[in-house]
Amino acid sequence: MGIRSVIGTPVVVEGRLWGSMGAASTREEPLPPDAEARLASFTELVATAIANADSRAELMASRARIVAAADEARRRIERDLHDGTQQQLVTLILDLDQVQEEAPPELGGSLSRIAEHVTDVLDQVREISRGIHPAILSRGGLTPALTALARRSAVPVELDLRTGRRLPDHVEVTAYYAVSEALANTAKHAHASAVHVELDTPDATLQLTIRDDGIGGADPAMGSGLTGLRDRIEAVGGTLDVTSPADGGTTLLIEIPV
Repeated sequence: MGIRSVIGTPVVVEGRLWGSMGAASTREEPLPPDAEARLASFTELVATAIANADSRAELMASRARIVAAADEARRRIERDLHDGTQQQLVTLILDLDQVQEEAPPELGGSLSRIAEHVTDVLDQVREISRGIHPAILSRGGLTPALTALARRSAVPVELDLRTGRRLPDHVEVTAYYAVSEALANTAKHAHASAVHVELDTPDATLQLTIRDDGIGGADPAMGSGLTGLRDRIEAVGGTLDVTSPADGGTTLLIEIPV
């Protein structure tokens, strides 16, 4: 191969041998006397970069596991509320209706008030259940879940959903809560008259765009809402870009690998 001289040094990352790095020359004159020391110094920088990359990868994996565990806990609580508490309240309402039919007239007013209170509690439990983890998302996917979310929004929402297939569970849950958080922020801070939500899945990537016509000026560094949303998206390998000029309007561009 014509190699006349060669040097090498190990790459040690956090106390373990990760690999090696070498340099060779085909020239007749030997490598400079300090070549080995210079290569060793450079290798230390490489080892530091590798350690940082490993730490970041481990951190991302840890965040993803935490998010997945939290989502599973939400699903379990939602199932317990739906299959347990809600069903018991429905049964209680039916029993009250039967008692009302058989009770003397002087008890009718009291029983009606009790039935109304139980119905209010049932509605509250259903609302809490939807906030924890919407059952419609698990059953039907993003399209019906986002449609239901838009109907409940305090600000009119226009949907443009171009995905006809189910996506991985962690992607659907992240996208759903991204839209939910964005709509809540818009209703609370933006003074907007409309929100446009666009969703597409080209090239194995979910692309979600949320635009409003509000006052603008949203700053991810000035509140926990967008910061928490960014943390959740990045935990599943996605990105969040916020554009919010002071002259009005805010756009969230979210991309998540599918």
